[in-house]
Amino acid sequence: MLFNSAMFLVFFICVYILYWFVFKKHKVWILLLSGCIFYGCWDWRFLILLFFTSGVDFLSAQKIGESENQKAKKTWLIASVLINLIILGFFKYYHFFAESFIDLLNIFGFHPSFTTLKIILPVGISFYTFQSIAYVTDVYRGKIKPERSALHYFAFICFFPQMVAGPIERAKKLLPQFKKEKQFSFLYFETGINLILYGFFKKIVIADNLALIVDELHADPQDHGPEILFLGMIAFAIQIYTDFSGYSDIARGTAQLLGFKLSKNFYFPYFSTSLKQFWSRWHISLSTWFRDYVYISLGGNKISKFKRNINLLITFIASGFWHGANFTFILWGFFHGLGLIGEKSLNKIRLPKVLSGVLVFLFVAVLFTLFRAASFYDFVNYMQLLLSFNNTSGIGVIHLITGKLFFIIPFLLFVLFEISKYNKKGLSKYKYNMIGNFLILIAILLFSVFENAPSFIYFQF
Repeated sequence: MLFNSAMFLVFFICVYILYWFVFKKHKVWILLLSGCIFYGCWDWRFLILLFFTSGVDFLSAQKIGESENQKAKKTWLIASVLINLIILGFFKYYHFFAESFIDLLNIFGFHPSFTTLKIILPVGISFYTFQSIAYVTDVYRGKIKPERSALHYFAFICFFPQMVAGPIERAKKLLPQFKKEKQFSFLYFETGINLILYGFFKKIVIADNLALIVDELHADPQDHGPEILFLGMIAFAIQIYTDFSGYSDIARGTAQLLGFKLSKNFYFPYFSTSLKQFWSRWHISLSTWFRDYVYISLGGNKISKFKRNINLLITFIASGFWHGANFTFILWGFFHGLGLIGEKSLNKIRLPKVLSGVLVFLFVAVLFTLFRAASFYDFVNYMQLLLSFNNTSGIGVIHLITGKLFFIIPFLLFVLFEISKYNKKGLSKYKYNMIGNFLILIAILLFSVFENAPSFIYFQF
């Protein structure tokens, strides 16, 4: 059930009416049941998996909270994390390891011919697994107390606005919101609608139009000149940002309509003047998760500089691997880790902010090309063609602009909105809502991609 579908619209209207106006005293039950229906529409069988892993974590947190023995607490934590990671690894990485093992045997002259299992990846498994692991770990670290109500805990895991693609919420922030009595407020409605409109604008106007161009360029890069491939590289950087931040805005807006506040997942990442700043603004809920539960667990900043750098690389490689079973993701994380290490080494060099911002954006855009590529070979091929300045074959700039860049008007509007929000001296909140929402509605009506619209990019993770 995609956010940008008629089915979700009907589903949410029903949930909204039942939640606010029919079952006023049973709101948490409505949220739990609606989360089950929402997730079950993908594949109802995976609800069993969802409740099994969540049940293990709920029980583990209870045992950790009850125990006075540190060794017993650690045993329950390890058991919970291992069960989650084994299940995640099986569904998400089985084919990767099986195929890699076969390739390794082929190198040594063995040619196995066994049939691999046909495994379907449960949607959102990476997101709700990490959210649940964070909960048990925080209970173990004493940051929160274990939740006693199974109803509230499972509603927290099954909260449909963010369960399949984040933000990855911390129990400390989201769980108490299920216990708080909520009264209908027009403020919830106004702020929620604003976020949803802006999210749809990003997704179906900007990202989906850019996808038409990016997909064509990556399918046959040799048919295009370097200037077009450069535009394609920039286009995908904008596409993945508007696609994912658009989803996050819709998720936050949907939650806001129900009286919940979710974490901000993006904060103008392409205005960053350093890689460190970029990672404090991009997919914030995931980057802080890896910082708190991987990097800090490995020693954080309390160890030697050499070990910190190694742990930073490990953290970013793990972050890349989280995105999927492909070496391109691992390399993407590895190169970002190297970039951060290099940036720390060169921190005494002061460049103009504009130049720093351009360099950071180009570094990120190049690595997003690797992120997008089906294989490392495809990435190298794309970059070689991009840097072949004598290559003038294929579609010209003017032809591409007149033929497909009809997203240029909404794109300029998007840039205007981003800058006006970023600039504290920009439009007032009232004028932004009135003027911005009016322009967004016009852009959605004129430029949206509805037919064969692509799914959200991060649904595959």
